[in-house]
Amino acid sequence: MGRTIQRLHNNPPTNWDSDVVVSHADGGIRSIIMAWNRAKREFVQKIKEKPDLIHVHTATRFSWYRKRKIIQRASKQKIPTIVHLHSGAFEKFGKGWIGRDISRILNLDYVYPVTLTEYWKEWLEKKLRKEVKVVPNPYRRGLIPTSTKQRDIKMLLLVGRPSSVKGHSLAINAVQQLREEGHDIYLHLVGTNEQDLHPKLRNKNGIIAEGWVEDSELDKLMNKAGFLLMPSEHEGMPLSLIDALASGLPAIVSKACSSFINQGGIVVSERNIQTWKQEIKKQMKDIEGWKIMSKNSRNDVSELDSESDKKRWETIYNEIIEINS
Repeated sequence: MGRTIQRLHNNPPTNWDSDVVVSHADGGIRSIIMAWNRAKREFVQKIKEKPDLIHVHTATRFSWYRKRKIIQRASKQKIPTIVHLHSGAFEKFGKGWIGRDISRILNLDYVYPVTLTEYWKEWLEKKLRKEVKVVPNPYRRGLIPTSTKQRDIKMLLLVGRPSSVKGHSLAINAVQQLREEGHDIYLHLVGTNEQDLHPKLRNKNGIIAEGWVEDSELDKLMNKAGFLLMPSEHEGMPLSLIDALASGLPAIVSKACSSFINQGGIVVSERNIQTWKQEIKKQMKDIEGWKIMSKNSRNDVSELDSESDKKRWETIYNEIIEINS
């Protein structure tokens, strides 16, 4: 979500300027609370300046609990507010009273919900009395496909924070079992440090925890890897997958990511070690199939370039301003 915010901030729609209020910080609960208190003070000041539009990015759980107050305040001040739902867990999160709260907040006047996919649009519109827009995430500007001649099919890449829903344990165990069977493969984890892993998963041969890296370093890894692994339990619209496909990196993904895969990867039906181990082994043996996926992967993200994204947001921003003029 942070990357999406930064990309939109750096590439705003034509004739629009943007400013960002950061409400989250990495680290412990103290850092998070301090960041949120600082963001609240900054937001109050921004409200006084009467912005033309507020664009709120939110996921589930604490992200929603924080942002809902901002949305309510902006609505009360009659400031048009886009609520951009990022998480792929809203279906599970939005049950019972929480679901009723989400509906109540998003039904407020001057509030305009936006989701990442048609699936979440359909899910949300059943709860609301208004239209929901769909704006998919774009891939990062400047990415170009890298051919398989420069790639190492034995190198696997997993990009994401150290969360159980991302499937780190599944991927690590599948790779470890393949290595024990004599397959010379290795897995790079980006966004995860060694200490972030469960003690049983640390210091495994062939598992390289890179931690958070700069985009330039991530590009090097994406341009060398043979496959991106994404065994997620759920996803909104994963930028690492979109970026990988734009780079010509084939992907092996769970059903949670199936809507983003057509020619550039394989969807694994089950989230268990045995199924993933067999699928990884199968794909690594199919060299010709791998080359075809790499060549065609960019077709899966053909309309997700930054300029198309900029035009989509320009249309939505201008429509909202016209409605409220």
